[in-house]
Amino acid sequence: MAYDHGLAVRVADTLEAIGERGIRQKNVFGGRGFLVGKSTFVIVTDEAIIVKTTRTEYPTLRAEAGVAPFAPGGERPMSTWLVVDAEAVADDLELTEWLRRGLRALR
Repeated sequence: MAYDHGLAVRVADTLEAIGERGIRQKNVFGGRGFLVGKSTFVIVTDEAIIVKTTRTEYPTLRAEAGVAPFAPGGERPMSTWLVVDAEAVADDLELTEWLRRGLRALR
């Protein structure tokens, strides 16, 4: 699966703008993953981002428009990962909030 290079650049730029340093990128699940150390918190795909969330936020966030559980290969959903449609993060403030949620889930 290819990933949206423009969206990946937006993610990297947004992380830099909010003061996050030392974020690594690598290919993950066919997308472009963003990592703190060895832990991935967001993956850019061709039409969405996949974001790690906290267990407490997961049920509420899952109910938002444009959000679905991440279930690779149609298997059982991964417990705290959500797929967020690109349209749901078209606004920079929305993207920033989703990235902060992913970072919060790691910390």
